Amino acid sequence: MDTPDEELQVLLSTLDPTTRTLVAEVDLGDQAREFLRSDLGRHLVGCLQQEIEVAQSQLNKTASWRRRKIQDLQNRGWRAQFMLSWLRELILSGKAADGALKEVDHGE
Repeated sequence: MDTPDEELQVLLSTLDPTTRTLVAEVDLGDQAREFLRSDLGRHLVGCLQQEIEVAQSQLNKTASWRRRKIQDLQNRGWRAQFMLSWLRELILSGKAADGALKEVDHGE
């Protein structure tokens, strides 16, 4: 019996490249959404948000002449923000791709 991943790969191989890309984006968006709903996803988001808050708090207390410390704290916050934004982008891309696929279906 085929696994869902194998079934998806078979389906993707029969589609044109544009539709294949859209289907893959929808799948990634769905996986990102499921991940964020999981205990691990919620924990990771909490850790990232806490990392941003701690870095910002420490940054606010750091003397302006401590350039290296300021840079390190900014990098900590930015890394956490980028992780969150990548997950958001996956979900938004998936939603956009889903809408594009629906338009293609209605156009046929």
